[in-house]
Amino acid sequence: MKTIIKLVFVIAIVAFCNNVSAQNLKLAHISFNELIVSMPEYDTAMVRLQKHTQNLELVMEEMQVEWNKKLEDLNKNQANWTDLVKQSKNDDLLTLQQRITTFQQNAQESIQQEQDKLIQPVVEKANKAIETVAKEQGFTCVFNVQILHYKDLSVVDLLPAVQKHLGITK
Repeated sequence: MKTIIKLVFVIAIVAFCNNVSAQNLKLAHISFNELIVSMPEYDTAMVRLQKHTQNLELVMEEMQVEWNKKLEDLNKNQANWTDLVKQSKNDDLLTLQQRITTFQQNAQESIQQEQDKLIQPVVEKANKAIETVAKEQGFTCVFNVQILHYKDLSVVDLLPAVQKHLGITK
């Protein structure tokens, strides 16, 4: 997520600053991550992501319980089974283990996709608000403090103004 946010923000900065001459630069900075986390939409997205994750975890737990039961059955009763039955039970256990592994991988991908889907509108709204406030206040470039290696304190922090624009109170 951080990579996506950084990439979107850098592209926005480059596009925004592309046609600006060096004589009339008015600079500001913002903590993009802090802005995103302070937005109510972010909280809503995180609740939805948590619910999605919990649903997947429940399915995973059910599969694990099933695997444990089959393993226990195999360990408890294999002395009474024929070789064919033992082999069949081992195959069932192996197949279930493979399903669990595949589910885990797919679940991770699903969680990442859901996170991207939920966060993208929040990022777009934040970028639009930054652009609007920057234009209103006459800034030519706005830098993300997470990307800066050096910050001159004479550069304006735009975070409070953007939060006010979005109706976020602290």
